[in-house]
Amino acid sequence: MVMEPLKVEERERLQRLLAEMNDGQALVELLRQQVSALAGSLSELNMTVGALKSLKEMPPSTDILVPLGSDTFVPAKLSSAERVLVGLGADVMVERTAEEAIKFLEARIAEIEKAVEQTKTELKKVEDRIEAIRPEAEKLLVKARGATSK
Repeated sequence: MVMEPLKVEERERLQRLLAEMNDGQALVELLRQQVSALAGSLSELNMTVGALKSLKEMPPSTDILVPLGSDTFVPAKLSSAERVLVGLGADVMVERTAEEAIKFLEARIAEIEKAVEQTKTELKKVEDRIEAIRPEAEKLLVKARGATSK
């Protein structure tokens, strides 16, 4: 049996499918990175809420370690945990009560959890689309390879 080369329409379809799959794979990688970044933000926010809740229970003058960054801390004495500074973004800080700060951070957590779910949904759609077009692309590739090997 002699295999015929791909028709022009088939070759164009194969090129479109391969381009769509490549674009889809790039988007999948981007969405996975986004989910990972959001998960890191969630983890940090949850730790901050936990720390605020713990600080609220500590009496004034409790010895604490204040992080400076890069695993470097300075010892300090807690004066009060009733008022805290909360970052709003763009280097803007606002003073809030510990309870207000916790509620604010919990609202931010809910927003990020929603963004994670939306991103995961989009990721699934892209992955499903790639899997849906893969069989047709593979079939055309086999046909193209069979025709060129003769």
